[in-house]
Amino acid sequence: MTKEQWDAIRNRDKRFDGTFYFGLRTTKKFCRPSCSKRHYDPRRIAVFETVDQALEAGYRPCARCHPDLADWTDAKTELAHAADSYLQAHYADRFSQNTLAEAMHVDKAYLARTFKSVYGTTLLERCNCIRCEHAKEMLTHSELPVSFIASSVGYISASHFAQVFRKTEGITPSDFRNRYIQLFEEDGAAPSEEQ
Repeated sequence: MTKEQWDAIRNRDKRFDGTFYFGLRTTKKFCRPSCSKRHYDPRRIAVFETVDQALEAGYRPCARCHPDLADWTDAKTELAHAADSYLQAHYADRFSQNTLAEAMHVDKAYLARTFKSVYGTTLLERCNCIRCEHAKEMLTHSELPVSFIASSVGYISASHFAQVFRKTEGITPSDFRNRYIQLFEEDGAAPSEEQ
């Protein structure tokens, strides 16, 4: 192992990911240089140029940094994407950070920090955006009352829905629908569910 490689491991330097891998002789697991595991004695570390070399030497891939998956980014990004997928699938449910954290099997505060660091927005803000996207679809492709749409996308009251929609979209739900209808009237066509 070179000094540069040891420095990369010690500093968890992502720039070296893919250029080499390191394994711990005592556990027979190998990692990317950026792995967040604690630092080890450099005398117990074996260095490999490729994933195949590590596997052939009898080492198993680390479950934290997944050195065997070329397109894997990191655990935090993976967790944030999983949380986002959960929000998209459960947007109409009552929003609860506790429920979401339990579903992800992580601490609530850690999940909130991780999501914000990856997406630049809070979990609630993302949930509201997803809800508003579904609401816009219903507003433009149905004549359902705004109160029904509000409850369909997860809001208890139409007034709270209107407040969130206006904050997210810059316009009230009713005005959004009216503008959509007006655009079709100006074009000489009527909005339909097929469009």
